[in-house]
Amino acid sequence: MKALKNPEDAMPWVGLYIAIASLVCILAMAGDALRGFWRWKYWFPNKYFTLNAVTLTLIAITMKLPVDLNSSDSDSVSPAKIVSTMFLFIMLANFLPSLGLMNDNELQVNMLALGIMMITIHVNLWIQIVTLVVNLSPILLLTLIFPPIWVLSVALTVSASRRILEHKYKELHGSASNSQHINFSFKELEHIVKKYWTMAETGNPQFALASSEVASAFGVASSIIALLSVVVLIDMVVDTDLYISWHDVADYKWSLKLIMIVQLVGVVVGCIAPIFRCFTSIGYFHISMKWSKKHINVFKVEKHWIQTLKYWKRSHVSSNIPGRYTKIIARFLRNITLNICIALQVMIVIMCKIICLVPRCLLILVSICWYILKLLWKSISFELTDYEINMRAEMEEFKGYVLQIEDDAKLTTRVVRNVLNSITRLLQESEKKSPRNLMKLLEDSKGFLGVVEFDDERVLPLIPGEFQNSWSLVVVTLTAIAIALPSISNDRVNDLLFSVSEGIYFVIHVEENLNPCEDLVKSRKASRRVGAEIDVYRTWLQIDLQKKARKGKRSKEILQWLGDEAAKNKDSKNASLNHSFHKFIAAICMYRISQTLLLHYNAQPSWPTDMDVFERVRSLIADIFLACFTNLPRVIKMKCHHEAIEKRQDSIRTAAQILGKSKAILNLLQARQLPDIDMDSMAYIDKWRALSKNEILSEIDIERDGNRVDRITNPVIPHF
Repeated sequence: MKALKNPEDAMPWVGLYIAIASLVCILAMAGDALRGFWRWKYWFPNKYFTLNAVTLTLIAITMKLPVDLNSSDSDSVSPAKIVSTMFLFIMLANFLPSLGLMNDNELQVNMLALGIMMITIHVNLWIQIVTLVVNLSPILLLTLIFPPIWVLSVALTVSASRRILEHKYKELHGSASNSQHINFSFKELEHIVKKYWTMAETGNPQFALASSEVASAFGVASSIIALLSVVVLIDMVVDTDLYISWHDVADYKWSLKLIMIVQLVGVVVGCIAPIFRCFTSIGYFHISMKWSKKHINVFKVEKHWIQTLKYWKRSHVSSNIPGRYTKIIARFLRNITLNICIALQVMIVIMCKIICLVPRCLLILVSICWYILKLLWKSISFELTDYEINMRAEMEEFKGYVLQIEDDAKLTTRVVRNVLNSITRLLQESEKKSPRNLMKLLEDSKGFLGVVEFDDERVLPLIPGEFQNSWSLVVVTLTAIAIALPSISNDRVNDLLFSVSEGIYFVIHVEENLNPCEDLVKSRKASRRVGAEIDVYRTWLQIDLQKKARKGKRSKEILQWLGDEAAKNKDSKNASLNHSFHKFIAAICMYRISQTLLLHYNAQPSWPTDMDVFERVRSLIADIFLACFTNLPRVIKMKCHHEAIEKRQDSIRTAAQILGKSKAILNLLQARQLPDIDMDSMAYIDKWRALSKNEILSEIDIERDGNRVDRITNPVIPHF
């Protein structure tokens, strides 16, 4: 690369920077489009290209050409500036639904930032037109004022729309709430998930904004811009000499053509979502005479468009304003301003309705023809199959959980069917990911006795005070002991590790939702650190677990060695670093479990084989997993509901994934008899451990119909 002698020499590289920023925006828009197609959501909710600080920064970089006041040649740069403004229009159309994800504070900040940027771009363009720096038509620039105003118009409806949807959600949530009894029925839990999924999908503020008149107007305009972009791209391919000649006169040289090509491609790619939103939104609602008249009557503006402005108008004037007459003047000026804003808002909505009137009328006509054809087909078609009958019955049932801003605009059965199909596919995909290794481990479990036996109260504590166990830390510690045992084949150890890895997925969800206290959070963090160390390095607190086994030590010596190593870390409690405190928690757990195993086997006539010790550890893990998984129905129900409307879909998606993956586990638990323990206590391993062995064994007796074989005798405390 040549040395840069002056700032003009760096301009091509600035152009490359603009092209890269444009490419990032294109990839984000393409990601949203692909995600929409993949999930059969043709209103294309935003996930990657949303209005936020990062997106605003990228948009500002891509708009470097329109705001550049120092262009040396207007004829060469003007077309590129027009392409950039077209690209800006498409980006505004794309992230429009993402406004529904924001609360009031986020919306105000982002809209303020967007407004400042749009004002800057328009002022710079007007300066260039007046000073003849670029050959742009003032009429074209006037039309560019509308897109940011449209976005602002939609932003004013977000708060009202969210309130309406949230109110309706809370009403249905109250009726959909189920009793908190433990039920392992997959069908019942599936029904609950589908109810909340229907509410979350149809009550998504993004869906409301994507099917609005403004979004449809963006779609109509985007289709025209897309056609223009295709024409320009074809012209660039055919008449390459004209564009190559710019290299010599434009400041950006070779990068100018690159910017144009990238942004034109971005216009074409970015047009997909707005156009689909426009031409598919009509199919979301049930066609009726009342609904058709409402859409043809463009002068009728729904109340949610101006509800926020009316709310501001009714609010009190700030008490910080001194003087009675000053307050009267302030109130008068505020009301005049808000009246003007309400009038402008009504005009904008009417304008958008007029823009999308022709395509909507055509779509209404097509929908009516399609409806008539369906009626004719039904009259000559054969009887419905059982699947179709069940599907229709299911759709009728879940229609009652559909959320809408306007009560008279009923969603079609196709929308409800797509919503149910999406959750059914998610459940089926999750079922295919069933934890097979974990199921082999759980099937060997005979009950919940291991959750009582893993920690013996007669083991003297390392330090005075109580220590709270977490499900994950106990499982991880038992896994470390299993790895350290000698004479165990690698296949057996790997099978156990795979099982534990699959089981920890469910344990984490149980702990995060049901174990919120600070001590258990610390214990959970310690288990994650220790678990990662065991999984990757086969070490526990940087101690090689298989070190003693390689030296020919037996299981008894290894258990004693692990207990001794754990005792060495008892002084880490008072350390200032979190890592040291987590080592202390892990050490306490290892000490108690290893000493409990020593107590158990020292009480027997002879020390068992290494494989017998391994099988016992494996059995303890299985029983603890099984006890922990009794909380899964409660976790799934909790995940179905989320207070934040923008996080509701992701939470229910997680619930559906847990349900699908745990289907076999739930079926296994359904055949088990639970001990006498209340639902709140079931969430804590120490509450289970507090149960007497007789309570656990009595349940085993019920399951085996009196054919129980005792797994443990009363141990005698040995003297060390």
